[in-house]
Amino acid sequence: MERSFVIIKPDGTARRRVSALVLKTLMDRGYKVLAFREMKVPESLAKLHYAVHKEKPFFPWLVDFISSAPVLTMIFEADDVIQGVRDALGATFVQKADPTSLRGKYGIWAGVNIAHASDAPETATKEIQLWTAEGGLRESSDAEEQAKAYIEQYSSGDADYTMGIRDVVKNAIENRDTSDNVLQSLVQLLGKDAKGITPEEISALASVIFDFV
Repeated sequence: MERSFVIIKPDGTARRRVSALVLKTLMDRGYKVLAFREMKVPESLAKLHYAVHKEKPFFPWLVDFISSAPVLTMIFEADDVIQGVRDALGATFVQKADPTSLRGKYGIWAGVNIAHASDAPETATKEIQLWTAEGGLRESSDAEEQAKAYIEQYSSGDADYTMGIRDVVKNAIENRDTSDNVLQSLVQLLGKDAKGITPEEISALASVIFDFV
């Protein structure tokens, strides 16, 4: 039995129904949820999580992105769960992801791609240790029920603003548009299904995505 560490990133969690559908898809594959926590990632933990990229120019952006608004953190367990989760998510780069994959359906653009998942058993072990020690993630007997309750709370309805957000980002990149109108459009769209997430957090997330543009 393998374990995988998975984060539904701020761009996923801010869209509550999207995050619930991503979670449901993974659980429907038969993966057991050992730990489940919604949290705001401290900058210090973000830097540790992305330490492998610390010498790269996009490192500060990664830190700002993952810490901008709440995320869902979880540990899944099953046979071949590491590759299984990655297969379900699809290609890391959103535009290259199969349209039927989770990133193909719900990813926004490039690396703004709704989720992180461990890429190997060794990585999973290190990430689980890190997020247990520094992120307060704990295995619990009711983790699966917590995840199911999240799905029940947020999966109903038809809210999905993925295409609208993609269009804003795509058009801004193609037209080299860095006007305030782009930022405000992102704030509006990201806030449409963001129950329990503060306006300040939505604004921070929109600003990070805007910086990416």
